[in-house]
Amino acid sequence: AVVSTQSTGTNHNLERMIISFEKGGYEEAVGALKQWSRNQRVEIVETEIGMFLVPMTDMIIYPTLSLLLWQRYLSREGVIADGMSMRRVVYEGEVSDEARGEVWRVLLKLHLEQHTHRQRSYRNTLLTEKHRDIKLKVPTESKEYEAFKCAMAAVETDCRRTESSNPLFSGSDNPNQACLKRLLIHYYLHRPEIGYVQGMSDLLIPLFTVIRVESEIFWCFDAIMNRSAFSQGENCDLHHQLAFLREVVGLLLPDIFNYLSTTGDALTLTCCHRWFLLFFKREFSLPDLLPLWDTLLSAPSPFFQVFISAAMISLYFPPFLKSNCTATDILMRCQGLAGQFDVRKVIKTARTMYRELLNMPVVPCSLRPLVGPQGARVWHGYRIPVFSCFECKKAKG
Repeated sequence: AVVSTQSTGTNHNLERMIISFEKGGYEEAVGALKQWSRNQRVEIVETEIGMFLVPMTDMIIYPTLSLLLWQRYLSREGVIADGMSMRRVVYEGEVSDEARGEVWRVLLKLHLEQHTHRQRSYRNTLLTEKHRDIKLKVPTESKEYEAFKCAMAAVETDCRRTESSNPLFSGSDNPNQACLKRLLIHYYLHRPEIGYVQGMSDLLIPLFTVIRVESEIFWCFDAIMNRSAFSQGENCDLHHQLAFLREVVGLLLPDIFNYLSTTGDALTLTCCHRWFLLFFKREFSLPDLLPLWDTLLSAPSPFFQVFISAAMISLYFPPFLKSNCTATDILMRCQGLAGQFDVRKVIKTARTMYRELLNMPVVPCSLRPLVGPQGARVWHGYRIPVFSCFECKKAKG
């Protein structure tokens, strides 16, 4: 590499360093710099003419969203006039424990931003009545009733095991555990096309901890399920989300991608299945999981779990490469990392990787769903990416 300097614009007191790669090595340098920048106050921006390190001197330090600050987002009537600003404060900053319940109710659309206090109260009444009606949908035909009894047995077993060491839920006569069972059975009756699947009880725990009102927990759980890998929504299933993750790892973590692609079936990312299915519930302690969900629910990408997963791979997979782990070794060691992930590092790295994707000169069109309908087009400082459909055209041709 050849290093030279050049004055920038009319200010001759400022210079930029130019590194010319005459004998190769550019791709390796880009990869190394990206890995280094994720923990620095700089951002990598790639263009058609090269790569730039941009100091993040204009980085905003977002305050903790306290209950007092939350109330400032509401008008006297209760309308949230600047929902995008609120979401960015949640995404970039932190949420206090006392404000989290109000924030999640909005992020999960139990409370609508445009509604007044009165409209929210009326809507809550309607949803409570609708939830009450769901309880009456117990099937009467023998075949459906047998399936219902099987679901009840599975719920009973799972709820006994879920958070068994947590005093909030432990004990067979615990009313909170009884509430978990009711909510899961009600969901089975509400969404028979999905039914009950082992692990859903894990997804209820953070909501129960934060919301604490049975009918409201139910509708927030329904919203979480619509975003989860259990959902039948577009691109939500596990197959699509793992495909997104593989592509993101290939673009942003090429060394890890290359290793996984030559290590048995490691690129199937079996080690990440639980992350997507349970929204990281078993990878983090409950106190760490709540701020992770703050970020997940407020992120500009509707599939931000892909970037959280990529961040975990970026931070914790390099030792696997050094140890020449097999696909089975990686799966076992990933499971052994549960409870050891540093949530602050993971969140910070996930945000950085999202911006890295936006700042690429061209983003594959297959990743368009990851960018999201909001954020990239609205949030100040977020670049609107250019999408390329070259691979699609190539496949069609």
